[in-house]
Amino acid sequence: MNPITSIAIGIVVAGVAGVAGFGKGYVAGKADVQQQWDQEKTKQYAEYAKAQDEARQREQEMQAAADRLRKDKDAQIKDINARHTGILNSLRDRPDRATTDTSAMPGAANACAGSTGAELARRDAEFLAEYATDVAKLEAAFAQCITQYDEVRKKFIK
Repeated sequence: MNPITSIAIGIVVAGVAGVAGFGKGYVAGKADVQQQWDQEKTKQYAEYAKAQDEARQREQEMQAAADRLRKDKDAQIKDINARHTGILNSLRDRPDRATTDTSAMPGAANACAGSTGAELARRDAEFLAEYATDVAKLEAAFAQCITQYDEVRKKFIK
């Protein structure tokens, strides 16, 4: 055989072997990369599911705490409303405000000196009782809000 032909055949065989090896390596490498990708994605999905479960658990705990605080606040408001009703019932026997304007009379301020509120007219006393009830309700709602905020803050800032 001619040395050039042998070299040419050798080059062709080496080329075919190289192409076959590259093809096999490419397919094997592609499968390996795909397998690594699948494993990474599976790990990410598992971490995501775990994080979702933990977040759901924290949310349920915070909601339970908020419900408990709201229940306490509602009980306070129920007590406030009961006291308010009792105060309004006690004011029914009070006389209504005088029809004449006594504040324009000289010495009217001295007549009220040392007043305890027992002399207040019914409408004035009812107004003050309603105002005090509103303040007490707002205080209860504010206290519940602050407590709930603090609990949530403690959960997220550790």
